[in-house]
Amino acid sequence: MKHNIEQLAAAYLATLAKTEERRRYWNEESKAFILQYLTNIAAQYPLPWKAGANETVEGLEAVFIALEHSPSGIAERTPFNLVHKLKAGAFLSFSQNRNGQVVIWMSFPFIDGLQDETPKKETFETVEPEEIDEALIIRNIEKFLIELAQWENDAIDTIGFVRK
Repeated sequence: MKHNIEQLAAAYLATLAKTEERRRYWNEESKAFILQYLTNIAAQYPLPWKAGANETVEGLEAVFIALEHSPSGIAERTPFNLVHKLKAGAFLSFSQNRNGQVVIWMSFPFIDGLQDETPKKETFETVEPEEIDEALIIRNIEKFLIELAQWENDAIDTIGFVRK
């Protein structure tokens, strides 16, 4: 009986080695590069945003640029007070995946207390850590800003408005 166990085992070991190489490159090169680049962008352009890193889970770290929370302009009137609703800021994340690749995605803003569901998320692309350069970061920041502007412009479809 002929089988491919030897070749398949070798392919699996190569896959494990590739994951370790991706993680090494992320930790030694990509993570710091992205954080520094996003920090520079946040300082250069006058938006209420900041760059940061989430390193809570080793092997699944993320580097992001996030908009600060802000007033939404919406308030709920109760018999006793007026409760102003906060617009939770959006963020663009460069997140390490379980296989060491980097997933670039965004979380949209949302109005706290008006939406039952979790904030909308959109994946832009998945890349190898060594593919991350200025052009890739800029391309994804541009996508992020386009999506934010569209979200702000299309917000008339949220709960509480009737389209005629």
